[in-house]
Amino acid sequence: MVRRGKKTRRRRARTFSILNAVESYAYASILTEGLFSASPMEFLTGADNVTASGTALTPDATQAYFLANPNLGATYGANPLSLKDILGNPGFAANAIIGRGRANVIPMLVSSATVSIGMRLFKRVLRRPISNVNRNIVKPLIGMGVRI
Repeated sequence: MVRRGKKTRRRRARTFSILNAVESYAYASILTEGLFSASPMEFLTGADNVTASGTALTPDATQAYFLANPNLGATYGANPLSLKDILGNPGFAANAIIGRGRANVIPMLVSSATVSIGMRLFKRVLRRPISNVNRNIVKPLIGMGVRI
């Protein structure tokens, strides 16, 4: 019986898809808007602004205010909520995120479904033009693993 040799694995060249990046940013935007009331960039680079009803309070006073009014998580607190707020006062931030998540769950679901269906249709309808641009413009000029 003849011994079979090992098959060499084929590896696809890793490429960066601009359309996939746009879709991912759209999903990140939906999540950060719904949970933190901020864009993705505001969430990452925003200042520490934990407040209650528009007045700046110490973290302990803000926590006490929120615990006394737990149903105000969607409207009170840091607006927009940033990563610094979460790291500075995680208890208050968690309560605010839960309140905003409960208030915005339906709009976030509708938005994410819209993005998913829209991107799928967009890619299907424009498959030939996108392929043509990738083949004739992007690959010869940019090359280096980038595609639309």
